[in-house]
Amino acid sequence: MPRAIGANCRLLMLPETVYGTAPGSNWRRMPFLSCDLGAEQPLLDADVIGVGSNRDPAAPFLDTVTVAGQAVVPVDLINIGHWLRLLLGAPTTTGATNFIHTFGSGAASLPSNAMEIGYPDVPSFDVCTGVRADTLELDFTPTGAATATFGLMGQGSVRTGATSGGTPTSAAYTAFNKAQGSITRSAAALAQVTGARLTYANGMEAVRTIRADRRVEGVDPGIARCTGQITVRFENTTLLAQAQAGTSAEFALAFTIDANRSLTITLHEVYLALAKTPIEGPAGVEASFDFRAAFNATATRMMTAVLRNQQAGTEYA
Repeated sequence: MPRAIGANCRLLMLPETVYGTAPGSNWRRMPFLSCDLGAEQPLLDADVIGVGSNRDPAAPFLDTVTVAGQAVVPVDLINIGHWLRLLLGAPTTTGATNFIHTFGSGAASLPSNAMEIGYPDVPSFDVCTGVRADTLELDFTPTGAATATFGLMGQGSVRTGATSGGTPTSAAYTAFNKAQGSITRSAAALAQVTGARLTYANGMEAVRTIRADRRVEGVDPGIARCTGQITVRFENTTLLAQAQAGTSAEFALAFTIDANRSLTITLHEVYLALAKTPIEGPAGVEASFDFRAAFNATATRMMTAVLRNQQAGTEYA
């Protein structure tokens, strides 16, 4: 019997109509780098006295089921929109041939997906339902592939010997890379940036109730937060002055192929923590500024993600 290897595994995903219920239509096959989403059910010790003739323990028992994990995926032109929908909700789409999909933070309710992690070599197929995206982590550096890490939480998981994804569909794959990245502050290019990272969190909470199946009742969003860090060569005092004044500015982080193919994440009101400018030898001096984003009254949200591609809006409905 063949052993499971990552190269043959696959990740399928599709929105749910009813929370926790896997859809019956053909699912989407998603490109990914790694995924550890799945169910865990720990064993707990039963510290009962008087069930045996010596100090050996009584049989352990199974606790409640937890479905959680991370998916590391490429930042690509079409598929990343499905992940953004899971994180932020369905977008507003404009355009005819070249489409502009606008996702916003702070939605009152968020969608859920069913996801299948398939090991066809075994065969074994793990269908996780009621999956919501809790976090997004993005890393900006001068070189390398552009990837995103999504933290996921779900309600339940069922393993079977056959796929539930029907005949999966796949979108054309066009990847962004970090060399296509850019960062602006107040609509002006921010110079001398050596690296940046962004973490968005929905503040998801697993709602545990008394249920015969030991699953959580659901996963509810809390206060959304966006934090990160920008590291720059110490060439001017632009960021230092902002941090000292305690004022805010709009920052935008983008990957751009051309005018009609890009992903731009705009943080409308960003506050910087005061940072040191340490001298660590004869090389250049760098400063790393931690940041936090906040709700902006003019934009009516904290964060906006704009995906420009040639995919119709129904793709992310």
